[in-house]
Amino acid sequence: MMRTLFASCLLTIFCTGLSGCKIIETAELKARAEAAAKPSAGANATALWDTKVVPYVTEKAAPFPEVTAAAKADLKLAGEKYGYREVGEGAPWNFVSRLSGTVTAANTGSRAATAEVDVDGDGKPDATIQLGPVIKGTSIRDALPFVSFTQVRNQIEFADVAKSFNTAAYEKVLKDLPRDRLVGSKVEATGVFTLRSSTERVLFTPVSMRVEAPQS
Repeated sequence: MMRTLFASCLLTIFCTGLSGCKIIETAELKARAEAAAKPSAGANATALWDTKVVPYVTEKAAPFPEVTAAAKADLKLAGEKYGYREVGEGAPWNFVSRLSGTVTAANTGSRAATAEVDVDGDGKPDATIQLGPVIKGTSIRDALPFVSFTQVRNQIEFADVAKSFNTAAYEKVLKDLPRDRLVGSKVEATGVFTLRSSTERVLFTPVSMRVEAPQS
């Protein structure tokens, strides 16, 4: 009896002295265990590329001029028709699209290399295509309804998922492009882009891409 009372007193004193001391409910412990047991979505991102990412983007891609015209007219309506976002109001829209055009300029000296593409034939660029190896943003991850934050443990792991998709895009699609003769080339690409406003410039991330270099 005395031993039990002494132990209870020690526990009370210990918890009183630590502001962060709390009793974790059984439900919370269970939720933590379930989260820890989930497989890492980041680890599976590259494996999903050929089996789910490319087929999904290929099937869902709408013509670039159609999507961008709708977005300029009303981004919310365009998003509801052509786009996807996991979270609700206020989040940017992610669009899956296909484009074709002519490269008007290329910045291949940077690791975040890009190409400017004229889609409508007026000689002015309508989209900036990312070439990597550094791929900016999280558009690939965020455009996929089968990839969710609920599949990972935390924000850091969710960021790793995006990086894994971006790495796959470079390794499988962009790495071997003829970068020394892009200007004037004809480009066909299927991919994704994210818009936060109707006036934002399109930064296009390819999931598949074909380049036809000009004849020398």
